Amino acid sequence: MDLTVSSSVSNEASSKWLDAYYDPVANLYTFSSCTALADLHGDGEYKLVIGDLGMGVYNMKLKVYKGTTMMSENTLLDMPTGVVAFLMDQNEPRTPAIAVASGPYVYVYKNLRPYFKFTLPALDVNALEQEVWNQVKEDKIDLPTLKEMLEGIRSEK
Repeated sequence: MDLTVSSSVSNEASSKWLDAYYDPVANLYTFSSCTALADLHGDGEYKLVIGDLGMGVYNMKLKVYKGTTMMSENTLLDMPTGVVAFLMDQNEPRTPAIAVASGPYVYVYKNLRPYFKFTLPALDVNALEQEVWNQVKEDKIDLPTLKEMLEGIRSEK
Protein backbone atom coordinates (compact mmCIF):
# COMPACT_ATOMS: atom_id res chain seq x y z
CA MET A 1 0.00 0.00 0.00
CA ASP A 2 1.58 3.29 -1.17
CA LEU A 3 0.87 6.36 1.02
CA THR A 4 2.74 8.94 -1.05
CA VAL A 5 1.20 12.43 -0.90
CA SER A 6 2.06 15.17 -3.36
CA SER A 7 3.52 18.39 -1.97
CA SER A 8 0.57 20.51 -3.14
CA VAL A 9 -1.91 18.29 -1.28
CA SER A 10 0.17 18.39 1.89
CA ASN A 11 0.47 22.19 1.62
CA GLU A 12 -3.30 22.47 1.30
CA ALA A 13 -3.83 20.15 4.24
CA SER A 14 -1.47 22.14 6.47
CA SER A 15 -2.98 25.51 5.51
CA LYS A 16 -4.99 27.34 8.17
CA TRP A 17 -7.33 28.81 5.54
CA LEU A 18 -10.23 27.19 3.77
CA ASP A 19 -11.02 28.27 0.21
CA ALA A 20 -14.82 28.46 0.21
CA TYR A 21 -14.68 29.42 -3.44
CA TYR A 22 -11.64 29.79 -5.64
CA ASP A 23 -11.75 31.05 -9.22
CA PRO A 24 -8.38 32.09 -10.67
CA VAL A 25 -10.03 33.60 -13.78
CA ALA A 26 -12.67 35.72 -11.99
CA ASN A 27 -10.56 38.83 -12.74
CA LEU A 28 -11.65 40.78 -9.67
CA TYR A 29 -9.24 43.46 -8.55
CA THR A 30 -10.32 45.41 -5.49
CA PHE A 31 -9.40 46.78 -2.08
CA SER A 32 -11.02 45.63 1.16
CA SER A 33 -12.56 49.11 1.44
CA CYS A 34 -14.38 48.46 -1.85
CA THR A 35 -16.38 45.48 -0.59
CA ALA A 36 -19.65 45.37 1.33
CA LEU A 37 -22.32 42.84 2.27
CA ALA A 38 -25.88 44.12 2.01
CA ASP A 39 -29.47 42.89 1.95
CA LEU A 40 -30.20 44.82 -1.25
CA HIS A 41 -33.82 43.71 -1.69
CA GLY A 42 -34.97 43.43 1.92
CA ASP A 43 -35.51 39.68 1.52
CA GLY A 44 -32.92 38.53 4.07
CA GLU A 45 -30.44 37.41 1.42
CA TYR A 46 -27.19 39.31 1.66
CA LYS A 47 -25.25 40.04 -1.52
CA LEU A 48 -21.56 40.83 -1.93
CA VAL A 49 -21.07 44.30 -3.47
CA ILE A 50 -17.62 44.91 -4.98
CA GLY A 51 -16.08 48.02 -6.50
CA ASP A 52 -13.90 46.29 -9.12
CA LEU A 53 -10.79 48.25 -10.13
CA GLY A 54 -10.76 46.63 -13.56
CA MET A 55 -7.43 47.22 -15.23
CA GLY A 56 -6.81 50.43 -13.28
CA VAL A 57 -7.52 52.86 -16.12
CA TYR A 58 -10.60 51.36 -17.71
CA ASN A 59 -13.25 48.68 -17.15
CA MET A 60 -14.04 49.68 -13.53
CA LYS A 61 -17.35 48.19 -12.42
CA LEU A 62 -19.70 47.92 -9.47
CA LYS A 63 -20.45 44.19 -9.24
CA VAL A 64 -23.03 42.40 -7.11
CA TYR A 65 -22.69 38.69 -6.32
CA LYS A 66 -25.22 36.29 -4.82
CA GLY A 67 -23.13 33.33 -3.74
CA THR A 68 -20.73 32.71 -6.61
CA THR A 69 -23.05 34.10 -9.29
CA MET A 70 -22.77 37.69 -10.52
CA MET A 71 -26.22 39.31 -10.22
CA SER A 72 -25.50 42.73 -11.74
CA GLU A 73 -22.75 44.94 -13.04
CA ASN A 74 -22.65 48.75 -13.42
CA THR A 75 -19.86 50.70 -15.10
CA LEU A 76 -17.96 53.16 -12.88
CA LEU A 77 -16.50 56.34 -14.36
CA ASP A 78 -13.42 56.47 -12.13
CA MET A 79 -11.43 54.12 -9.89
CA PRO A 80 -13.40 53.22 -6.75
CA THR A 81 -11.78 53.86 -3.38
CA GLY A 82 -14.62 52.80 -1.09
CA VAL A 83 -18.02 51.08 -1.12
CA VAL A 84 -20.58 51.18 1.69
CA ALA A 85 -24.23 50.18 2.07
CA PHE A 86 -26.47 52.52 4.10
CA LEU A 87 -30.14 53.13 4.78
CA MET A 88 -31.27 56.49 3.43
CA ASP A 89 -35.02 56.35 4.13
CA GLN A 90 -37.62 54.78 6.42
CA ASN A 91 -39.63 53.04 3.68
CA GLU A 92 -40.55 49.36 4.05
CA PRO A 93 -38.96 47.05 3.13
CA ARG A 94 -35.73 48.59 4.42
CA THR A 95 -33.43 48.40 1.41
CA PRO A 96 -30.02 50.03 1.53
CA ALA A 97 -28.46 52.35 -0.99
CA ILE A 98 -24.88 51.80 -2.11
CA ALA A 99 -22.36 54.66 -1.95
CA VAL A 100 -19.21 54.44 -4.07
CA ALA A 101 -16.35 56.87 -3.45
CA SER A 102 -14.55 57.52 -6.70
CA GLY A 103 -12.25 60.46 -7.38
CA PRO A 104 -13.79 63.68 -6.02
CA TYR A 105 -17.29 62.18 -6.13
CA VAL A 106 -19.55 59.93 -4.10
CA TYR A 107 -21.99 58.08 -6.33
CA VAL A 108 -25.17 56.80 -4.67
CA TYR A 109 -27.02 53.85 -6.18
CA LYS A 110 -30.60 53.06 -5.14
CA ASN A 111 -32.00 49.69 -6.30
CA LEU A 112 -28.65 49.24 -8.10
CA ARG A 113 -29.39 52.21 -10.38
CA PRO A 114 -27.56 55.56 -10.34
CA TYR A 115 -29.47 57.84 -7.98
CA PHE A 116 -27.27 60.76 -6.93
CA LYS A 117 -23.77 62.16 -7.47
CA PHE A 118 -22.26 64.20 -4.66
CA THR A 119 -19.24 66.37 -5.52
CA LEU A 120 -16.76 66.85 -2.70
CA PRO A 121 -15.47 70.41 -2.24
CA ALA A 122 -11.92 71.06 -3.38
CA LEU A 123 -9.31 71.43 -0.66
CA ASP A 124 -6.37 73.78 -0.77
CA VAL A 125 -3.04 71.98 -0.99
CA ASN A 126 -0.58 72.78 1.80
CA ALA A 127 2.13 74.81 0.01
CA LEU A 128 4.93 73.44 2.22
CA GLU A 129 3.86 69.83 1.57
CA GLN A 130 3.62 70.52 -2.17
CA GLU A 131 7.20 71.86 -2.11
CA VAL A 132 8.44 68.77 -0.24
CA TRP A 133 6.86 66.45 -2.84
CA ASN A 134 8.35 68.53 -5.67
CA GLN A 135 11.79 68.09 -4.11
CA VAL A 136 11.25 64.32 -3.96
CA LYS A 137 10.23 64.31 -7.60
CA GLU A 138 13.48 66.09 -8.51
CA ASP A 139 15.54 63.68 -6.30
CA LYS A 140 16.70 66.50 -4.03
CA ILE A 141 15.78 64.71 -0.78
CA ASP A 142 15.90 61.07 0.31
CA LEU A 143 13.13 58.98 1.92
CA PRO A 144 14.16 59.39 5.59
CA THR A 145 14.26 63.16 5.12
CA LEU A 146 10.88 63.05 3.36
CA LYS A 147 9.36 61.13 6.27
CA GLU A 148 10.79 63.57 8.79
CA MET A 149 9.55 66.62 6.87
CA LEU A 150 6.03 65.19 6.41
CA GLU A 151 5.79 64.31 10.09
CA GLY A 152 6.86 67.89 10.89
CA ILE A 153 4.14 69.28 8.61
CA ARG A 154 1.54 66.99 10.22
CA SER A 155 2.49 68.13 13.75
CA GLU A 156 2.09 71.83 12.71
CA LYS A 157 -1.60 71.34 11.80
